[in-house]
Amino acid sequence: MNIFSSINEGLKTVHKNYHILFIHFAFLFVAFFSLFFILSIPLGILFVVFGIDLTDLLKGSFIEIIISSIGLLKKFLIFAVVFLLSLIIYMVFVVSLWIYIFSGTLGIIYQYLEKGIIFNFKDFHHYGKKLFWKIGIYSMFSALLFFSFTFILGLISDLSSSFIEILRQYSHSVYIFFSVFFYLTMLISALIAFIIWLSFTLIGYYGIVAKNLTTLQAIKETKQYIKLNPNSLFRAFLLFVIYVLTGGFILSIGSIIAIIPTVGALLAAVYQFVTQFAHIYITMVIFTAYFAYYLRTGDFSQEATPIPDTYQEFAEPEQAPPQESHPQESQNQKT
Repeated sequence: MNIFSSINEGLKTVHKNYHILFIHFAFLFVAFFSLFFILSIPLGILFVVFGIDLTDLLKGSFIEIIISSIGLLKKFLIFAVVFLLSLIIYMVFVVSLWIYIFSGTLGIIYQYLEKGIIFNFKDFHHYGKKLFWKIGIYSMFSALLFFSFTFILGLISDLSSSFIEILRQYSHSVYIFFSVFFYLTMLISALIAFIIWLSFTLIGYYGIVAKNLTTLQAIKETKQYIKLNPNSLFRAFLLFVIYVLTGGFILSIGSIIAIIPTVGALLAAVYQFVTQFAHIYITMVIFTAYFAYYLRTGDFSQEATPIPDTYQEFAEPEQAPPQESHPQESQNQKT
């Protein structure tokens, strides 16, 4: 399955199930406005109840200023506690909603690619509940893997910077050479690590949906799939490049519109909504294209246990009766 056919599968799937685009677009608004609703309202109520006037602190004697400051610290402590609780509630709400929507999206894409079933809210809700915990746990593993790669690359970058600074004291030409060398090495290493992480994450999601795997099983299946299909990493790289180029083109159009005098700012503001929707569309197409590629190449059972050809070679001679020539030989002996 070449990259053009997989992208064609992605386009066809997204067009047939365009409802998921609007669901993801609505999620952006919910995540944005819920930030003000969950954080601003409790803090606004506390601000009204414990009305704080900083100008009153400087009035009175030194002892009165200290007493007022202690009271202000108590009020700010309440503000800090409420703010942290509100922030935790917001994070739990947004992450849970994203996992539910993402799980439903995976299920809808899978059932269309395999069975040709078009989107309906009943199936979306079914997959959202069914895959919620598996997708959530695997997402935690993916985030941990991402931070591990980031920490390792950051540590190597700091060590290389320290080594370059030592070389700088001895030779400027050697310093320039190793600066460029380490910079390019870290850039390529970061890109390779990102592609490996991206492929590992997406293939794990696909395995959970297509084969109903647990998190540990998805990790093992993903490693096995990458070993059997190393081209999947190159496929992920090509799709990522297409995503970056397409997204960059869309952003460049927005910057050009903003230059137009008078109405440029208004058009740019309206174009931001179009840009967000376009990015969701491109992301879903690339995501679905890679999913289609996985479904065409991810059957481990047939690759791991193929039917040997030697079995057929040994089975065919057993069907031929070996005793048919004996009567003829006995008749020749009598004659």
